[in-house]
Amino acid sequence: MRIEVVVRPGLRHIEEKEGRILVYTTEPKERNKANIDVTKQIAKYFSVSSGEVRIISGQSSRRKVFEIGDR
Repeated sequence: MRIEVVVRPGLRHIEEKEGRILVYTTEPKERNKANIDVTKQIAKYFSVSSGEVRIISGQSSRRKVFEIGDR
């Protein structure tokens, strides 16, 4: 399954708003920390391991596409 996500700074949580999935993180974007945190949050939200979640596009953007599931 593929999902589109918008990453925002702020208190760590996920919300669905107007058909979008918004993921908030307190981690800085340096050294990929924000992407790692967002990946972990998405894994927890969808009840899968973080190894089953990967970024397909948007590695350095606030708008990202993730793939969830077996590789």
